[in-house]
Amino acid sequence: MTSTPTDPGAALGRVVTQTRHLFLDFDGPICSIFAGLKPETVTAKLRDILAGQAIQLPANVAASADPFDVFAHAATISPELAATVEATMTDLELAAVPTAEPAAYVHEVITSCRESGRTLTIVSNNSAQAVHAYLVQHSLAGPIGTVIARTSPDPDLLKPSPHLLDQAIAANYADPAECTLVGDQVTDILATREAGTHSIGYANKPGKTDSLARAGADAVISSLAHLALALRARPLPN
Repeated sequence: MTSTPTDPGAALGRVVTQTRHLFLDFDGPICSIFAGLKPETVTAKLRDILAGQAIQLPANVAASADPFDVFAHAATISPELAATVEATMTDLELAAVPTAEPAAYVHEVITSCRESGRTLTIVSNNSAQAVHAYLVQHSLAGPIGTVIARTSPDPDLLKPSPHLLDQAIAANYADPAECTLVGDQVTDILATREAGTHSIGYANKPGKTDSLARAGADAVISSLAHLALALRARPLPN
């Protein structure tokens, strides 16, 4: 476990040394997908779908700024409603791509990962369509060849379920012990524990350091620059 987010120290080095396959979450480690189109706006539009059917929302869903909370609640009502909400969320994610902001030092991480001999895969609860659109817009479709992301209207397949991580492991013909997910949410860390991979918590906002560490992250960083340097310093043997 790391000591502080500003000095990841030996914990980050140990994780990187064991990593042949690096998995990056999308919203957070790659970019802020809703930098321009705010998540509160997306969530409100999804709630409008349920309100249009006179569905009473629980207080926590009514107050949430997280669109995935509305999606998950829709799935408790009917698969058809979940599919409608998921399709609208995909459209909104696609609309958000042009104003998404790249994470600081993410391009250095991508370059360092490839130059150190490791594979790089995106593993995301966001829609696969939005992820691919972002990669094309930022000329990353070549450097990041594998995307494992949301393609189903079933929220139970999303992190913290290990389903997407299991798919990423299989896509890379990998041993879970040689895989590491970089994620900025507790759900990312919980998914890695189920899938048997390593985890690096990305504390990109105040208050995340403790929650990611408590969830069981093997290391916690506050800047992707730490990860880029660690990858560069530990190339895989040929």
